[in-house]
Amino acid sequence: MTDTQTEPFDAAGTVWAVFGHRFALDGAGGRILADLGPKGAAGIVLAAGDRVSLRGTRKPSEIKVTRLTLADGSTRTIDWPEKDASKKDARKTGAAKTEGHGHPVADPALAVRAAEAAGYAVAGAPERKPRHFELQGAKDGVRHTVHVALDGPIRKAVALAA
Repeated sequence: MTDTQTEPFDAAGTVWAVFGHRFALDGAGGRILADLGPKGAAGIVLAAGDRVSLRGTRKPSEIKVTRLTLADGSTRTIDWPEKDASKKDARKTGAAKTEGHGHPVADPALAVRAAEAAGYAVAGAPERKPRHFELQGAKDGVRHTVHVALDGPIRKAVALAA
């Protein structure tokens, strides 16, 4: 199996359709979808029938273009931002809910300790929300959904219908 993340890909042909910052190229290898990215497409005007050549990185569904040569011979270089390896690792480990999407890191054990200290018998694992944890707990024979702020204080407890 080849690595689609780093494999360079060259193609040349005729643009047969343009979709925002992507375009479809009809060349010797058949039709392919090429992506310039929103920033990379700025200032580049493509239309069906234009002859172009490109170099890019092959992805499963498209080519991420890094160099585009237009019919007039002008060449544009397109820089793609580097992927943050720590975010990729966080997604693999399930930590993306606490570290990805710009959410602050928070410890679910802190939420459990806060609920238990308030007299709730906690059932199950806390569910992470953007600004708090929600967990199920019982107190005085009544089941509740307890909302605990990321730094530990209980924000509210909602009694569940019997």
